[in-house]
Amino acid sequence: MRKWKAGFSLLALLCLLPLVSALAWTGTITASSLNMRQSNSTDSKVVKVLKKGASVEVLSTKGSWYRVSANGTTGYVSKKYVTKSSSSSSSSSSSSSKSSSKSSSSDGTASVGDSGAVVKTIQKKLKSLGYYSGSIDGDYGSGTKKAVIAFQKANGLKQTGNVNSATLEKMNSGGSSSSSSKSSSSSSSGSAGDPCSPGDKGAAVKAVQKKLKSLGFYTGSVDGDYGNGTKNAVKAFQKANGLTVNGVANSKTISKMNSSSAKKASSGGGGSSRYTTESLNWFKHPNTIPHHANFQVKDVKTGKVFNVKRWTGANHADCEPASKSDTAIMKSIYGHWSWKRRAILVKYNGHVYAASMNGMPHGTQTIKNNNFDGHFCIHFTGSKTHGSKKVDSAHQNCVKTALKYTW
Repeated sequence: MRKWKAGFSLLALLCLLPLVSALAWTGTITASSLNMRQSNSTDSKVVKVLKKGASVEVLSTKGSWYRVSANGTTGYVSKKYVTKSSSSSSSSSSSSSKSSSKSSSSDGTASVGDSGAVVKTIQKKLKSLGYYSGSIDGDYGSGTKKAVIAFQKANGLKQTGNVNSATLEKMNSGGSSSSSSKSSSSSSSGSAGDPCSPGDKGAAVKAVQKKLKSLGFYTGSVDGDYGNGTKNAVKAFQKANGLTVNGVANSKTISKMNSSSAKKASSGGGGSSRYTTESLNWFKHPNTIPHHANFQVKDVKTGKVFNVKRWTGANHADCEPASKSDTAIMKSIYGHWSWKRRAILVKYNGHVYAASMNGMPHGTQTIKNNNFDGHFCIHFTGSKTHGSKKVDSAHQNCVKTALKYTW
Protein backbone atom coordinates (compact mmCIF):
# COMPACT_ATOMS: atom_id res chain seq x y z
CA MET A 1 0.00 0.00 0.00
CA ARG A 2 2.82 2.45 0.88
CA LYS A 3 4.57 1.69 -2.43
CA TRP A 4 1.31 2.35 -4.31
CA LYS A 5 0.83 5.76 -2.56
CA ALA A 6 4.42 6.76 -3.25
CA GLY A 7 4.09 5.82 -6.89
CA PHE A 8 0.85 7.80 -7.22
CA SER A 9 2.41 10.90 -5.65
CA LEU A 10 5.37 10.75 -8.01
CA LEU A 11 3.08 10.35 -11.00
CA ALA A 12 1.00 13.38 -9.91
CA LEU A 13 4.15 15.50 -9.52
CA LEU A 14 5.35 14.52 -12.97
CA CYS A 15 1.99 15.51 -14.45
CA LEU A 16 2.17 18.94 -12.78
CA LEU A 17 5.67 19.79 -13.99
CA PRO A 18 4.64 20.71 -17.56
CA LEU A 19 1.91 22.98 -16.14
CA VAL A 20 4.36 24.81 -13.85
CA SER A 21 6.87 25.31 -16.65
CA ALA A 22 4.09 26.62 -18.91
CA LEU A 23 3.17 29.27 -16.36
CA ALA A 24 6.70 30.44 -15.51
CA TRP A 25 8.75 32.02 -18.29
CA THR A 26 11.49 34.61 -18.63
CA GLY A 27 10.63 38.13 -19.71
CA THR A 28 12.57 41.31 -20.52
CA ILE A 29 11.63 44.83 -19.39
CA THR A 30 11.12 47.24 -22.33
CA ALA A 31 10.41 50.50 -20.43
CA SER A 32 13.31 52.78 -19.52
CA SER A 33 12.25 52.47 -15.88
CA LEU A 34 9.41 50.33 -14.57
CA ASN A 35 7.91 50.17 -11.08
CA MET A 36 7.36 46.73 -9.54
CA ARG A 37 4.42 47.07 -7.16
CA GLN A 38 3.29 45.13 -4.11
CA SER A 39 -0.09 44.35 -5.68
CA ASN A 40 -1.76 44.75 -9.08
CA SER A 41 -2.65 48.45 -8.69
CA THR A 42 -1.01 51.74 -9.68
CA ASP A 43 -1.74 52.96 -6.14
CA SER A 44 0.15 50.05 -4.59
CA LYS A 45 3.55 50.47 -2.92
CA VAL A 46 6.61 50.31 -5.22
CA VAL A 47 8.84 47.45 -4.04
CA LYS A 48 11.51 47.67 -6.76
CA VAL A 49 12.37 49.74 -9.84
CA LEU A 50 13.39 47.70 -12.89
CA LYS A 51 15.56 49.14 -15.64
CA LYS A 52 15.25 48.53 -19.36
CA GLY A 53 16.63 45.13 -20.39
CA ALA A 54 16.27 43.60 -16.92
CA SER A 55 15.20 39.94 -16.83
CA VAL A 56 12.23 38.79 -14.77
CA GLU A 57 10.56 35.45 -14.19
CA VAL A 58 6.87 35.69 -14.99
CA LEU A 59 5.04 33.63 -12.37
CA SER A 60 1.39 34.33 -13.10
CA THR A 61 -1.00 36.77 -14.71
CA LYS A 62 -3.79 38.91 -13.23
CA GLY A 63 -5.75 41.21 -15.51
CA SER A 64 -3.32 43.64 -17.16
CA TRP A 65 -0.53 42.70 -14.71
CA TYR A 66 2.16 40.04 -14.45
CA ARG A 67 3.32 38.69 -11.11
CA VAL A 68 7.09 38.49 -11.52
CA SER A 69 10.25 37.72 -9.60
CA ALA A 70 13.54 39.59 -10.04
CA ASN A 71 16.67 39.13 -7.94
CA GLY A 72 14.73 37.72 -5.00
CA THR A 73 11.95 40.35 -5.08
CA THR A 74 8.42 39.40 -6.11
CA GLY A 75 5.74 41.85 -7.22
CA TYR A 76 3.49 43.04 -10.03
CA VAL A 77 4.37 44.89 -13.25
CA SER A 78 2.28 46.10 -16.18
CA LYS A 79 2.10 43.59 -19.03
CA LYS A 80 2.68 46.39 -21.53
CA TYR A 81 6.37 46.58 -20.70
CA VAL A 82 7.35 42.91 -20.55
CA THR A 83 8.28 40.85 -23.62
CA LYS A 84 9.23 37.19 -23.86
CA SER A 85 12.96 36.54 -23.80
CA SER A 86 14.36 34.55 -26.74
CA SER A 87 15.40 31.75 -24.36
CA SER A 88 11.80 31.04 -23.31
CA SER A 89 10.10 27.89 -24.53
CA SER A 90 7.80 27.83 -27.54
CA SER A 91 4.81 27.16 -25.30
CA SER A 92 5.75 30.19 -23.24
CA SER A 93 6.06 32.18 -26.46
CA SER A 94 2.53 31.29 -27.39
CA SER A 95 1.29 32.27 -23.94
CA SER A 96 3.31 35.49 -24.04
CA SER A 97 1.96 36.55 -27.40
CA LYS A 98 -1.59 36.09 -26.14
CA SER A 99 -0.81 38.18 -23.09
CA SER A 100 0.83 40.84 -25.25
CA SER A 101 -2.16 41.14 -27.50
CA LYS A 102 -4.34 41.50 -24.40
CA SER A 103 -2.15 44.17 -22.88
CA SER A 104 -2.30 46.23 -26.05
CA SER A 105 -5.95 46.91 -25.19
CA SER A 106 -4.87 48.44 -21.85
CA ASP A 107 -7.35 50.08 -19.48
CA GLY A 108 -5.51 53.38 -20.05
CA THR A 109 -4.05 53.77 -16.57
CA ALA A 110 -0.35 54.51 -16.03
CA SER A 111 2.12 55.53 -13.34
CA VAL A 112 5.51 57.18 -12.88
CA GLY A 113 8.21 55.20 -14.70
CA ASP A 114 5.88 53.90 -17.40
CA SER A 115 6.39 54.71 -21.07
CA GLY A 116 4.65 54.09 -24.37
CA ALA A 117 1.46 54.85 -26.26
CA VAL A 118 -0.78 54.98 -23.18
CA VAL A 119 1.41 57.63 -21.58
CA LYS A 120 1.37 59.64 -24.82
CA THR A 121 -2.42 59.58 -24.79
CA ILE A 122 -2.44 60.85 -21.20
CA GLN A 123 0.05 63.62 -22.01
CA LYS A 124 -2.06 64.75 -24.99
CA LYS A 125 -5.17 64.86 -22.84
CA LEU A 126 -3.42 66.81 -20.07
CA LYS A 127 -2.06 69.25 -22.63
CA SER A 128 -5.52 69.81 -24.11
CA LEU A 129 -6.81 70.52 -20.59
CA GLY A 130 -3.99 72.97 -19.91
CA TYR A 131 -2.10 71.02 -17.26
CA TYR A 132 0.87 69.75 -19.28
CA SER A 133 3.32 71.84 -21.31
CA GLY A 134 6.08 69.29 -22.00
CA SER A 135 6.72 67.19 -25.08
CA ILE A 136 4.46 64.26 -26.00
CA ASP A 137 7.23 61.67 -25.63
CA GLY A 138 5.40 58.82 -23.90
CA ASP A 139 7.77 58.98 -20.93
CA TYR A 140 6.01 59.22 -17.54
CA GLY A 141 8.58 61.43 -15.81
CA SER A 142 8.41 64.22 -13.24
CA GLY A 143 6.78 66.67 -15.67
CA THR A 144 3.90 64.31 -16.39
CA LYS A 145 3.57 63.47 -12.69
CA LYS A 146 3.38 67.16 -11.77
CA ALA A 147 0.68 67.73 -14.41
CA VAL A 148 -1.34 64.77 -13.11
CA ILE A 149 -1.09 66.04 -9.52
CA ALA A 150 -2.27 69.51 -10.64
CA PHE A 151 -5.21 67.91 -12.46
CA GLN A 152 -6.08 65.73 -9.46
CA LYS A 153 -5.86 68.70 -7.10
CA ALA A 154 -8.10 70.85 -9.31
CA ASN A 155 -10.68 68.10 -9.66
CA GLY A 156 -10.91 66.96 -6.05
CA LEU A 157 -9.10 63.67 -6.54
CA LYS A 158 -6.47 61.96 -4.38
CA GLN A 159 -3.13 63.53 -5.36
CA THR A 160 -0.98 60.49 -6.13
CA GLY A 161 0.59 61.61 -9.42
CA ASN A 162 -0.50 58.29 -10.95
CA VAL A 163 -3.34 57.96 -13.46
CA ASN A 164 -5.62 55.43 -11.77
CA SER A 165 -9.12 54.55 -12.98
CA ALA A 166 -10.77 57.46 -11.10
CA THR A 167 -8.32 60.01 -12.55
CA LEU A 168 -8.69 58.57 -16.04
CA GLU A 169 -12.48 58.70 -15.82
CA LYS A 170 -12.43 62.34 -14.72
CA MET A 171 -9.86 63.21 -17.36
CA ASN A 172 -12.06 61.82 -20.11
CA SER A 173 -15.29 63.31 -18.78
CA GLY A 174 -17.10 65.99 -20.70
CA GLY A 175 -16.85 68.34 -17.73
CA SER A 176 -13.07 68.52 -17.89
CA SER A 177 -13.06 69.12 -21.64
CA SER A 178 -15.61 71.93 -21.47
CA SER A 179 -13.73 73.63 -18.63
CA SER A 180 -10.55 73.55 -20.69
CA SER A 181 -12.22 74.89 -23.81
CA LYS A 182 -13.77 77.75 -21.87
CA SER A 183 -10.47 78.80 -20.34
CA SER A 184 -8.65 78.44 -23.66
CA SER A 185 -11.10 80.67 -25.47
CA SER A 186 -11.04 83.26 -22.71
CA SER A 187 -7.26 83.38 -22.63
CA SER A 188 -7.21 84.62 -26.23
CA SER A 189 -9.15 87.71 -25.13
CA GLY A 190 -6.67 88.58 -22.39
CA SER A 191 -8.48 86.80 -19.57
CA ALA A 192 -7.18 84.08 -17.27
CA GLY A 193 -6.61 80.90 -19.26
CA ASP A 194 -5.39 77.46 -18.23
CA PRO A 195 -5.63 76.24 -14.62
CA CYS A 196 -2.42 76.40 -12.58
CA SER A 197 -1.28 75.98 -8.99
CA PRO A 198 1.49 77.03 -6.54
CA GLY A 199 4.93 76.15 -7.86
CA ASP A 200 3.93 76.48 -11.53
CA LYS A 201 5.62 78.88 -13.94
CA GLY A 202 4.82 80.17 -17.40
CA ALA A 203 2.17 81.80 -19.57
CA ALA A 204 -0.81 80.32 -17.70
CA VAL A 205 0.42 81.87 -14.43
CA LYS A 206 1.02 85.24 -16.12
CA ALA A 207 -2.55 85.22 -17.44
CA VAL A 208 -3.91 84.57 -13.94
CA GLN A 209 -1.70 87.29 -12.44
CA LYS A 210 -2.88 89.81 -15.06
CA LYS A 211 -6.51 88.97 -14.42
CA LEU A 212 -6.09 89.19 -10.64
CA LYS A 213 -4.30 92.52 -11.02
CA SER A 214 -7.15 93.88 -13.17
CA LEU A 215 -9.62 92.81 -10.48
CA GLY A 216 -7.51 94.45 -7.75
CA PHE A 217 -6.40 91.32 -5.90
CA TYR A 218 -2.75 91.13 -7.00
CA THR A 219 -0.06 93.78 -6.48
CA GLY A 220 3.09 91.85 -7.42
CA SER A 221 4.95 91.70 -10.71
CA VAL A 222 3.48 89.70 -13.60
CA ASP A 223 6.44 87.30 -13.77
CA GLY A 224 4.73 83.96 -14.40
CA ASP A 225 5.95 82.58 -11.07
CA TYR A 226 3.15 81.09 -8.92
CA GLY A 227 4.62 82.01 -5.52
CA ASN A 228 3.08 83.06 -2.21
CA GLY A 229 1.97 86.42 -3.59
CA THR A 230 -0.06 84.83 -6.37
CA LYS A 231 -1.39 82.15 -4.02
CA ASN A 232 -2.57 84.77 -1.50
CA ALA A 233 -4.21 86.79 -4.27
CA VAL A 234 -6.06 83.71 -5.53
CA LYS A 235 -7.21 82.99 -1.96
CA ALA A 236 -8.49 86.56 -1.60
CA PHE A 237 -10.37 86.27 -4.89
CA GLN A 238 -11.86 82.91 -3.91
CA LYS A 239 -12.97 84.24 -0.53
CA ALA A 240 -14.57 87.32 -2.06
CA ASN A 241 -16.41 85.21 -4.66
CA GLY A 242 -17.69 82.39 -2.44
CA LEU A 243 -15.36 79.69 -3.77
CA THR A 244 -13.37 77.06 -1.90
CA VAL A 245 -10.36 78.95 -0.51
CA ASN A 246 -7.29 76.84 -1.37
CA GLY A 247 -5.04 79.21 -3.36
CA VAL A 248 -5.26 77.01 -6.47
CA ALA A 249 -6.40 78.56 -9.75
CA ASN A 250 -8.51 75.55 -10.71
CA SER A 251 -11.15 75.43 -13.45
CA LYS A 252 -13.93 76.80 -11.21
CA THR A 253 -11.76 79.71 -10.07
CA ILE A 254 -10.67 80.49 -13.64
CA SER A 255 -14.26 80.38 -14.84
CA LYS A 256 -15.36 82.79 -12.09
CA MET A 257 -12.43 85.12 -12.83
CA ASN A 258 -13.54 85.40 -16.45
CA SER A 259 -17.23 85.83 -15.69
CA SER A 260 -19.03 89.16 -15.68
CA SER A 261 -20.20 88.43 -12.12
CA ALA A 262 -16.67 88.23 -10.67
CA LYS A 263 -16.38 90.47 -7.63
CA LYS A 264 -13.50 92.93 -7.56
CA ALA A 265 -11.30 93.66 -4.56
CA SER A 266 -12.85 96.02 -2.06
CA SER A 267 -9.66 98.09 -1.67
CA GLY A 268 -7.68 99.29 -4.65
CA GLY A 269 -4.32 97.71 -5.36
CA GLY A 270 -4.10 95.47 -2.33
CA GLY A 271 -6.75 92.84 -2.85
CA SER A 272 -9.64 91.98 -0.58
CA SER A 273 -8.07 92.82 2.74
CA ARG A 274 -9.42 93.33 6.24
CA TYR A 275 -6.22 95.20 7.13
CA THR A 276 -5.58 98.92 6.74
CA THR A 277 -1.93 99.77 6.14
CA GLU A 278 -0.68 102.01 8.93
CA SER A 279 2.25 104.36 9.33
CA LEU A 280 4.27 103.41 12.41
CA ASN A 281 6.23 106.37 13.78
CA TRP A 282 9.26 104.56 15.16
CA PHE A 283 10.25 106.98 17.93
CA LYS A 284 6.73 107.89 19.04
CA HIS A 285 5.77 104.22 19.44
CA PRO A 286 9.08 102.38 19.95
CA ASN A 287 7.66 99.27 21.61
CA THR A 288 4.88 98.52 19.12
CA ILE A 289 6.95 95.60 17.81
CA PRO A 290 9.01 94.54 20.85
CA HIS A 291 12.31 92.68 21.00
CA HIS A 292 12.02 88.96 20.16
CA ALA A 293 8.62 89.48 18.49
CA ASN A 294 7.70 87.16 15.63
CA PHE A 295 5.92 88.67 12.62
CA GLN A 296 5.49 88.42 8.85
CA VAL A 297 7.01 90.49 6.06
CA LYS A 298 5.45 90.91 2.62
CA ASP A 299 7.48 92.30 -0.28
CA VAL A 300 5.02 94.59 -2.11
CA LYS A 301 6.58 94.12 -5.54
CA THR A 302 6.63 90.33 -5.66
CA GLY A 303 3.93 89.59 -3.10
CA LYS A 304 6.23 87.05 -1.42
CA VAL A 305 5.79 86.55 2.32
CA PHE A 306 8.25 85.23 4.90
CA ASN A 307 8.50 84.97 8.70
CA VAL A 308 10.81 87.18 10.73
CA LYS A 309 11.96 87.56 14.32
CA ARG A 310 13.10 90.89 15.74
CA TRP A 311 16.39 90.62 17.60
CA THR A 312 17.05 94.15 18.91
CA GLY A 313 17.76 97.64 17.52
CA ALA A 314 17.10 101.14 18.82
CA ASN A 315 17.02 103.44 15.76
CA HIS A 316 15.32 100.75 13.69
CA ALA A 317 14.48 97.03 14.00
CA ASP A 318 17.30 94.50 13.65
CA CYS A 319 15.70 91.29 12.42
CA GLU A 320 16.41 87.74 11.21
CA PRO A 321 14.54 85.29 8.94
CA ALA A 322 12.88 82.76 11.25
CA SER A 323 14.03 79.61 9.40
CA LYS A 324 15.96 78.25 6.42
CA SER A 325 12.85 78.32 4.25
CA ASP A 326 12.19 81.95 5.21
CA THR A 327 15.78 82.83 4.28
CA ALA A 328 15.28 81.12 0.91
CA ILE A 329 12.15 83.20 0.23
CA MET A 330 13.93 86.41 1.22
CA LYS A 331 16.88 85.59 -1.05
CA SER A 332 14.54 84.79 -3.94
CA ILE A 333 13.14 88.33 -3.61
CA TYR A 334 16.58 89.87 -4.07
CA GLY A 335 18.23 87.21 -6.24
CA HIS A 336 21.41 87.82 -4.25
CA TRP A 337 22.11 89.55 -0.97
CA SER A 338 22.05 93.33 -1.34
CA TRP A 339 21.87 96.58 0.63
CA LYS A 340 19.14 97.75 -1.74
CA ARG A 341 16.04 99.08 -0.02
CA ARG A 342 12.68 97.43 -0.75
CA ALA A 343 9.14 98.49 0.16
CA ILE A 344 7.51 95.95 2.48
CA LEU A 345 4.50 95.44 4.72
CA VAL A 346 4.93 94.15 8.28
CA LYS A 347 2.02 92.24 9.83
CA TYR A 348 2.08 91.94 13.61
CA ASN A 349 -0.56 91.55 16.29
CA GLY A 350 -3.49 92.21 13.93
CA HIS A 351 -1.93 95.33 12.34
CA VAL A 352 -0.13 95.97 9.05
CA TYR A 353 2.59 98.63 8.93
CA ALA A 354 4.39 100.24 5.98
CA ALA A 355 8.13 99.62 6.15
CA SER A 356 11.40 99.19 4.24
CA MET A 357 14.12 96.57 4.43
CA ASN A 358 17.58 95.89 3.10
CA GLY A 359 18.74 92.44 2.09
CA MET A 360 22.26 92.09 3.43
CA PRO A 361 23.23 89.72 6.28
CA HIS A 362 25.50 91.60 8.69
CA GLY A 363 26.46 91.86 12.34
CA THR A 364 25.18 89.59 15.09
CA GLN A 365 23.32 86.34 14.39
CA THR A 366 21.08 84.83 17.10
CA ILE A 367 19.23 82.18 15.06
CA LYS A 368 21.99 79.69 14.25
CA ASN A 369 20.25 77.33 11.83
CA ASN A 370 18.47 79.66 9.38
CA ASN A 371 21.23 79.96 6.72
CA PHE A 372 21.40 83.74 7.33
CA ASP A 373 24.80 84.89 8.59
CA GLY A 374 23.80 87.89 10.67
CA HIS A 375 20.69 90.10 10.71
CA PHE A 376 19.06 92.67 8.40
CA CYS A 377 17.40 96.05 9.00
CA ILE A 378 13.75 97.08 8.85
CA HIS A 379 12.91 100.81 8.90
CA PHE A 380 9.56 102.44 9.66
CA THR A 381 8.41 106.06 9.48
CA GLY A 382 11.13 108.27 11.01
CA SER A 383 13.63 105.43 11.61
CA LYS A 384 17.34 106.23 11.56
CA THR A 385 20.47 104.26 10.72
CA HIS A 386 22.62 103.06 13.60
CA GLY A 387 25.84 104.36 12.08
CA SER A 388 24.95 107.92 11.03
CA LYS A 389 21.98 108.24 13.37
CA LYS A 390 20.18 110.02 10.53
CA VAL A 391 16.95 109.34 8.69
CA ASP A 392 17.72 107.36 5.51
CA SER A 393 15.86 108.92 2.56
CA ALA A 394 15.95 105.72 0.48
CA HIS A 395 14.28 103.76 3.29
CA GLN A 396 11.67 106.49 3.82
CA ASN A 397 10.79 106.57 0.11
CA CYS A 398 10.15 102.83 0.31
CA VAL A 399 7.98 103.31 3.40
CA LYS A 400 5.88 105.85 1.44
CA THR A 401 5.55 103.37 -1.41
CA ALA A 402 4.45 100.63 0.96
CA LEU A 403 1.67 102.89 2.31
CA LYS A 404 -0.05 102.57 -1.09
CA TYR A 405 -0.45 98.81 -0.66
CA THR A 406 -2.52 96.57 1.57
CA TRP A 407 -1.95 93.06 2.85
